[in-house]
Amino acid sequence: MRHLVNFGLLFSFSALAVTGALAYLEPFSLTVTQIHILAGSVTLVLVILHLLSRIPYFKSRVSKGKQAESMRKQVLLFGAGFGFLVYAAIAGLPPSSWLIENSYEYKNRAQIVRSSNLVGFEQPEPHRKLIVRKSLDDNASGLSINLSFRKKLNPMPSIAVWAESTVGSMIETLYLEQSLAYSETPLWEDYRTQRSHILPLWRHRYTLLSGITPSGEVDALSGATESHRFALDPYLVAGKENEFVLCVEINAPGDTNERHKDPILGQPSLLYSCLIEVDREEPYYLLELTGHGGGDALETGNIQYDLDTIDSAKQMKDLLLVKLEK
Repeated sequence: MRHLVNFGLLFSFSALAVTGALAYLEPFSLTVTQIHILAGSVTLVLVILHLLSRIPYFKSRVSKGKQAESMRKQVLLFGAGFGFLVYAAIAGLPPSSWLIENSYEYKNRAQIVRSSNLVGFEQPEPHRKLIVRKSLDDNASGLSINLSFRKKLNPMPSIAVWAESTVGSMIETLYLEQSLAYSETPLWEDYRTQRSHILPLWRHRYTLLSGITPSGEVDALSGATESHRFALDPYLVAGKENEFVLCVEINAPGDTNERHKDPILGQPSLLYSCLIEVDREEPYYLLELTGHGGGDALETGNIQYDLDTIDSAKQMKDLLLVKLEK
């Protein structure tokens, strides 16, 4: 049994070390986190078994005698040192703060995009995504967004979903394709591509929230008006004639045509949108094709409304439907 515990600890600790290093050096990964939690649970069980088998040893080391007294002092000093490290981690003091400041998540925090914890999403089918945005206010509505694409579509397009005010200021990002959420230059079909070239309309609007331009510079001029709110909850409250625009931007790599021949970017991103009127009795809304993110939009974020140069990209979507959950 002792040998089994020892080898088990070797394997589980190795898994903990590797996944811990990946979590520190790389963007967040649910798979890495799941392995880390599983390895931690196995390690906990094995450590308990190991300690139970070593109870006589611990008793002998801290029993009466000069050697035991010295050992007790060392244990107390070690415990105090460990306690300080725990306190430093909680309070954000060195050396914990030094480690955190050199992690991937901290150094790239301006690039990393995470939606509200009130947003959930799932992929019930390979070509369908369901995004749900709940509200903490009992008098507020919720949103259900169904994004269905053609079953023969391969690869699936990259997607951003957000809400903005009727004057075009972003309120909240509801969903961003996970492959694009952790870097301004993600791997897109195995090529490093600027996020602002993949989903330019969303990225330029996101500058208002992040204060960081697509080029990575601090935008000193960016900022919302005093009345602007960066959370969707107030807009979902009924009885106040609230309204906002829901936007979905999609882009598939390599969908070239005669007018758009770039082998990576292909045809530009497409924007679908609808005006959500919270007090309207009819709860369903169809997202309609509004414009694209090519041309001038790559630099300015201005929607391009001329869709004559777009052909096959218009066929990607099957049904983009929104339901306001009263």
